[in-house]
Amino acid sequence: MRRRIAIYGATPEALDLVPLLLANPAIEITGVVDLESAAPAERLASLPAETRHALRGRLGDDAEALAGDPDLFAVVDATGAVPEAFPGLVERGVQIVTPLVARLLWCYGAGDQKSELLRALQEVVASYNLTVDPSALFERMLEIALGVTGADGGSLLLLDEDTGELRVRVAVGIEPELWDKIRLPVGEGIAGRVAEDAQPLRVIGKADPQRFKIVRERLDIEASVSVPLVHDGNVLGVLNLHHGARRDAFDEADLAFAEQLARLDAQIIARAQQHEALQGQAARYTAAREVRAVLGGHGPLPERLARLCRVVSARSGSGIVHLYLHEPAETEISLAASSLEGPALGEEIRVPFGHGIDGEAARTREPVVLRTRSDLAYAALPLLADNDLVGVLTLQAGAAPPEGGDFETALFEMAAAAAEEIAALRHAERIAARAARLGAINDAGIQIMALSDPAAILRQGTSSAAMGLDADHAVLRLRDEGADRFAIRSYFGSADGQFQDRLFRLDKRVSVAVLKRRAPVLAPDLSQDPAFAEFSPDVASAIAVPIQRDGNPIGTLALYDKLSAEHFAPRAFTENDLELLAKFASNLESALANVQFVWRARQFRSFDDATGLPNRAYLDRRLREEIARSRGRHGTVAVAACRIENHAELLARRGSRFTESVVQRVADSLRTHLRDFDVAGRIGDFEFAVLLPDPGPAPADRVSELARSLAEDLMKDDALNDPVRVGLALGYAVHPEDGDDAETLLENAAEPRIRMV
Repeated sequence: MRRRIAIYGATPEALDLVPLLLANPAIEITGVVDLESAAPAERLASLPAETRHALRGRLGDDAEALAGDPDLFAVVDATGAVPEAFPGLVERGVQIVTPLVARLLWCYGAGDQKSELLRALQEVVASYNLTVDPSALFERMLEIALGVTGADGGSLLLLDEDTGELRVRVAVGIEPELWDKIRLPVGEGIAGRVAEDAQPLRVIGKADPQRFKIVRERLDIEASVSVPLVHDGNVLGVLNLHHGARRDAFDEADLAFAEQLARLDAQIIARAQQHEALQGQAARYTAAREVRAVLGGHGPLPERLARLCRVVSARSGSGIVHLYLHEPAETEISLAASSLEGPALGEEIRVPFGHGIDGEAARTREPVVLRTRSDLAYAALPLLADNDLVGVLTLQAGAAPPEGGDFETALFEMAAAAAEEIAALRHAERIAARAARLGAINDAGIQIMALSDPAAILRQGTSSAAMGLDADHAVLRLRDEGADRFAIRSYFGSADGQFQDRLFRLDKRVSVAVLKRRAPVLAPDLSQDPAFAEFSPDVASAIAVPIQRDGNPIGTLALYDKLSAEHFAPRAFTENDLELLAKFASNLESALANVQFVWRARQFRSFDDATGLPNRAYLDRRLREEIARSRGRHGTVAVAACRIENHAELLARRGSRFTESVVQRVADSLRTHLRDFDVAGRIGDFEFAVLLPDPGPAPADRVSELARSLAEDLMKDDALNDPVRVGLALGYAVHPEDGDDAETLLENAAEPRIRMV
């Protein structure tokens, strides 16, 4: 049945979708609605003739008819007004999507255009405002995953680090009211296994409850794909896709697509967490903004300080608030304002450091808080700005102080904010500017991590670092594995000729210093640094950080000359700049590692990491190929299965490390005793299978011979069998007598026919 889709808003972007949607046989456009009477006709006239013909009779302004369609599947909302104008559509489950998401969902094929789809998805990640709420984008990406792979259900689970459990963030096929109730421990179930191993899984047929430690079996799932959400080496969650009817619903291409999509999801999650951290940092300055509102009026500073004291007093239940100020180099504080109404205070009140509670707070620079059984009674809070003492704020709580800790938190925030405001508004401005720059650095890093082309990562890495930190030049060096040297791989700037030659010579010296120290280099004034002084006429300032992989330096990233719109000459780089560059370098390291990880994953996706043997997916593929070649001939393909039968006892008595060594010994022995064209694979934690093309007239004899050889190898090692002897069980199946497909053959081969203890 075709999906009925309407378009709301005849914008150029929406109308451009029409020919693409019409080309999709699974889509039916029910109408294009636009409330502007003339504009749609004009826009329609600019479309190709075929498109105009296809829309004949479908373009109008009857929005109620659109909303009343009982079979409506989705609305492409080009105006952003549909959810508010037609809330009933959302309640009915009608999808409301933007033109960009509609293009992703229904205008790209699920085959050859997947790479194009992923590029478009990266565009969404780059343009989406994740500071608001990433949930909507998670929902769309899950929809895209379902649409591209043909899955009929799925979920995105995030890892709660405190509990070690996976929790549902968005899902299709699970009622929303159940999302918060689902808790899946790491290691339990398919998703738990994927989170534990940080490796993707494609399951054909129903999952083995014992193998995957499934507590509640899903009988409505016949095939599934589960991939980890990994960012910067950390598992953030799991993306699950499943199909309820078809065992062959997913292939290797679907798995590869899901892995790439999961990397994007992980970047979104990490980016959202980074923004959340920045928002937490910004929250610490909320009090500063409130204090500026109190102190930002006209009049002498003492009057503004008095207003601040009265605001704090009102919050404390009409308590008494005093504010002392401190001058640098003095060892006392002076009363500057109070919440008390009345005439002027008269003679200045000074409190020496260490005298009374207020003086002690000034001396130690530590807050003093006295409480009754549950409520705050008295507080003396030192006002610190950049570790400098600005003053002390004191509070005697009123008769009815606020309950709980919220007021105390607010009081501390007010004290910190007052300190910053009094010390210098410029200090607060610098902090805000740093937070904004850190956000820009994070955004640039996320965009780099979305790239898959190493050359593009290098180019964008240098340009983003230079522009994010206002540098005139950026140089990236990486180890040249072939020549064992560090060569310039990317440069951003305008240097050429002799100046570029001198700049690169300076960069070589800076890079050597970084690599020798294995630490960043900050040279705010090259003329004062003996190591770099000879280059100071050309370059004024430099910072550089190592680029590392697995704790080892693989290159350097250096910036030269900090530019400023307010100053003609370059300014000096600071410790703050170096900190930001190090943060950016960590994102660049992640991007380079991701590219390497993808390459390695493609290389080794068909093999088991522990034993080096082919995995179940590879063995299934080879077995299907051999069956296809042997059609019409009997006894030309056999499968042998070998299981370590007493693995539970080995684990209990000798431990996991010993049991892993037994698994490796069995794998090594299989390799030794197979023919050149036989294929052995690891199909479970303690299970192996052997593909035997042309097993001969007596497959049972071939398997018995293999069993004897395995037994002899294992029995030679006394340490391997003390105090528990390794027990093996072998079975076999022959095509087509014991099965006509790979799954049946493997299932029948798993039935033990030979046991050895």
